[in-house]
Amino acid sequence: MKTRWIVAALLFSPLSLRAAELALNSPRDFQVVQRATPGKGLLRIVGELAEDVPAVDAAIEARLLGEKMETPWLRVGGSVSGRKLAGTVEVPAGGWWRLEVRVSRAGKEVARGSVPHVGIGEVFVVAGQSNSANHGEERQSPKTDRVVAFDGKAWRVAADPQPGSSGSGGSFIPPFADAVAAKEDVPVGIIACGIGATSVREWLPQGATFPNPPTIEGRVQKLPNGLWASKGDAYAMFVARMKSAGPHGFRAVLWHQGESDANQKDPTRTLPGELYCEYLAKLIRDSRRDIGWEAPWFVAQASYHVPGDEGSEEIRAAQASLWRSGVALEGPDSDALKGKLRERDGEGVHFSGEGLREHGAKWAEKVLPWLDRQWTEPRKADGGTEWTDFAQLPACHSLGWVSTNVQSKDTGSWDGVLDEAKWGTPSPQQVVARNWDWKISDDQWRETVKQKGEGQREEVKFDLWLPDGLPVVKGIVVMSGHGSGESLFRRADMRTLAKDLNLALFKFIGNPMQRGFWPRSLLLERMKAFDEKCGHPELEHAPLFLYGHSNGTGFAAVFPAYEPQRVWGWVSMRPGITFQVYQPGAAQVPGLVIFGEDDHFLARPSREENLAVVPTLRKKHGALWNIAVEPKTGHGPGEKTWPLVFSFLRHTFAARVPADADPRKGPVKLHGLSLESGYLGQNWDDAKGGYQDLSIAPYADFVGDKLTASWLVNSAYAADWRAFQRDGQVAEREHDAAEAEQAVQATDASQ
Repeated sequence: MKTRWIVAALLFSPLSLRAAELALNSPRDFQVVQRATPGKGLLRIVGELAEDVPAVDAAIEARLLGEKMETPWLRVGGSVSGRKLAGTVEVPAGGWWRLEVRVSRAGKEVARGSVPHVGIGEVFVVAGQSNSANHGEERQSPKTDRVVAFDGKAWRVAADPQPGSSGSGGSFIPPFADAVAAKEDVPVGIIACGIGATSVREWLPQGATFPNPPTIEGRVQKLPNGLWASKGDAYAMFVARMKSAGPHGFRAVLWHQGESDANQKDPTRTLPGELYCEYLAKLIRDSRRDIGWEAPWFVAQASYHVPGDEGSEEIRAAQASLWRSGVALEGPDSDALKGKLRERDGEGVHFSGEGLREHGAKWAEKVLPWLDRQWTEPRKADGGTEWTDFAQLPACHSLGWVSTNVQSKDTGSWDGVLDEAKWGTPSPQQVVARNWDWKISDDQWRETVKQKGEGQREEVKFDLWLPDGLPVVKGIVVMSGHGSGESLFRRADMRTLAKDLNLALFKFIGNPMQRGFWPRSLLLERMKAFDEKCGHPELEHAPLFLYGHSNGTGFAAVFPAYEPQRVWGWVSMRPGITFQVYQPGAAQVPGLVIFGEDDHFLARPSREENLAVVPTLRKKHGALWNIAVEPKTGHGPGEKTWPLVFSFLRHTFAARVPADADPRKGPVKLHGLSLESGYLGQNWDDAKGGYQDLSIAPYADFVGDKLTASWLVNSAYAADWRAFQRDGQVAEREHDAAEAEQAVQATDASQ
């Protein structure tokens, strides 16, 4: 019944909203967009407005509506130009979704359009000869309403015959796609390109030559020199169909072909195995080049004709050699499907109805395990190995949810600066948000979740990088992927530093965690989950260094307030909400807060208040924190920012993590630091602005206000901090073991 309903919808609903203010040309109705992760995909939106809309102040937003959930309005990254609209937005996997798009100016909606059915799931290109196309004995239909096919212009239910392929019979595609949809719980889209009775020679690019022709010569031509060449028609069609999905727009090519090259009645038409391997490898390489990305290919073993001619060892070996060389992935052995699985009671080359279903199942057996590995397979990168994992976590873990549902409404304990003269009288909601010195137990959090529910789930991605040959992880740099944390994780200089200090790098991205999360044990659980994957059980107990940018500082500052014994240092980069940084519980964990002088967030609620947070924590709680202001920069860090971060990381690591620490034996006891063991630095003066030569001195010798000055962990870091404020950059110099040992000795002497 569902299939009939979709067919009716496709027949009688318009493909674009011609009568609406905004007609959407992409995505098309019933289109499946290839997901990028298990839970997300990037949706490209293209449309045409009924009238010109000035680009200035124009905002594009989109949301998805489903039977069980809906997204909020999401900002679309793109632009409006006259009547044209184009952009992209990251959306959750699944479907069918109803997509709604609106355009606003100055907060007022000026246009809206929609697409009734959009899916974010898996897309496959199917190509080859008849057993990849519609030449089976019995037409197949998908059992689920989430399997569709693209004919080059529109999407429709993927009932045989498949659009884009030759033949009018059945195919393995519906049962294969059903299996993928059932296992992955997402819509599946098919781009079918098979052509019956074709040799691999006919699929080659125009002008590609070979010594002998295939059995059918319509797609090839003989050259004056006696060689034969492909006319390129099949190749051009094939590449055009793949390119229609866009870069990385499908999961893989499923290639089933070889019968027309194996054991031909005219032996001069048979293709030797080594040439089959050469030509198919060329087809794969050239098509990848022409579509602009390294699309994965699965190659089946296909050379069966009829009983008595049940396969060619040469062609089978050639197909297998492509798997062994890494050019292609291993597809099913379709030659093994014989007897009643072939048409005409086993007498034909094509599959029977039962054979098509078995063929589809065999393809699923090869593709689905590989698909699972795509998300989590370790990979080599930058002299190390990366591991990835995903989790669907509920909104109740996010700091924003906790702020709304659990945070105490008492604001009396806030002792920062309240500059109402410049900020104005705060609203009740702003007043509630001012006090970030939370004292919320895990039991309180769990009880609130029990009462209010978990909220909608959202994907969180976790990445771990370890240097090659690392015997023991001495510490972990943990980054919120929000803002610059995503790029910091992959920076070559960050990874070089990790190699020097025997550190692991760990990053998470996704709203339930990236801006701060609850409970704190959530992070430690994820660390433990990576133990077995990477063979480093000490991850569970290794000390941490935390980095957060913008609202990601809600993680970097709040976590050490609850787990100070686990964190050797933390950085808040351009905090989006400075109240997150106000954490007395983290006072004895060295912290660095970096502002951009021209960052608009620095003025919210006021510059005076934000710049006062660190001095206030210094004065009230003896915080081991320092503040840095980077002149002439905005909300994002630049290339000159990172050396200061790395200097702080290196020197706090040397000062706090014992040289003989071994997390394999259990939690590491970090060195405690005293105020008197460090340096002090004069704080940046907002009234002067720009680059400033700020005085530094050992704690005992500092002549300024010792209660509010920035606390600097040692003389080397103090010099870097001063250079950063004076020159806008840290001078390059060697950091060696002697310097680290000197810092440790100074720390030990102060105990």
